[in-house]
Amino acid sequence: MEKQFGFWDYTCPRHGSLERYTRADWDVLLDDMAAGGLNSLVLGIKWLTTGYASRLPWLDQDPLCSAVASENDLVHYALRGARQRGMRTWLLVVGTIFPLRQSDLPGGIPYWDGQYKVYDLDTPGLPERICMLFDEVVELFGGEADGLVVELEFCDGEAEHRIPIYNQWAADNNRPDFAAVKAIRLEPRVYPFTHWRDFTTQRRIDILRQVEKTVRGKGFSGKLSSIIEVDNQPTVVMGNVNLIQLQQALPHWSVVTYDSIYERRRNRLATMDFCVVQPRAAGLETHYLTRGVMTFGIPPDLPPTSLQEQWRMSLEDAVTYQPDSLWFMGSDCRLDGMVCSHLKLPQWGFHDPLQARQHLIQMMQVFSH
Repeated sequence: MEKQFGFWDYTCPRHGSLERYTRADWDVLLDDMAAGGLNSLVLGIKWLTTGYASRLPWLDQDPLCSAVASENDLVHYALRGARQRGMRTWLLVVGTIFPLRQSDLPGGIPYWDGQYKVYDLDTPGLPERICMLFDEVVELFGGEADGLVVELEFCDGEAEHRIPIYNQWAADNNRPDFAAVKAIRLEPRVYPFTHWRDFTTQRRIDILRQVEKTVRGKGFSGKLSSIIEVDNQPTVVMGNVNLIQLQQALPHWSVVTYDSIYERRRNRLATMDFCVVQPRAAGLETHYLTRGVMTFGIPPDLPPTSLQEQWRMSLEDAVTYQPDSLWFMGSDCRLDGMVCSHLKLPQWGFHDPLQARQHLIQMMQVFSH
């Protein structure tokens, strides 16, 4: 299987990268990628916000987003252009986060700046909406995509309505009930969430099966992948998915892994173990996502860094640990976005986002060879 390497980026408002792109902008990006030998593009069209024109009334539609304003012409243009240049194309959809003003789902927890809500997978109505979302995405763009990435970010949390669902799962699987789990004594040396993680892994599996049934029913025959989260704290790395359980249930799915702070200096060996070594050892095709032309902040306990330093470490680790794919999040900094900001870019060693991208592409040749 040929390894994939390329960019992972968003047409979605507030990200700061591709949300105002024109056809000419897409030509420059895709030509840069092709000239550098990159062979993969992951296009995020539903994040916290929505980066495509949708008929679903509970999705936001920002008229300043060029993909929305063009009635999806620019999404089609980008996907076709990538394929014409020999790249494999993926579509990324986040199914668990929606703008607060658009959502009528019950419960949920505030996210980011309080303008969004995150929902767990047992939220009434959410599984149906996730399937409607993927049904629409495949109908609109499935013929131009080689793969789908399902992101269920922050779907695993505790909530009152999940307790009876957990207790039934626990009874069926010879696990302690919720009250017993909550009574576990906290001890920094002992990870106390194993039973809850296995329960939420099963709930992920259930939803991914529903998504698979939906997209296959629409005739989509491409690859399927899902993001699993890895938290990176001082001296601690934690994964929130039982890899063996996931692989046994969905052996034909692949996973996307990433370090939650996109900071290669913290727990460098441990994050590679969690993000590449362990999922590959479990038999999962593994796509590793790392920092591209991204200005998302570093934690306050770490000193300043540069994009070049981050890229160098990511590329060295990719050569050493050999993920099946290497994707860099962020190919541009056009606006003062939440993830990519042209105002913050100079703090990372570049004044021109296009120069930064071209420099990264030059460095990426190490991985491609």
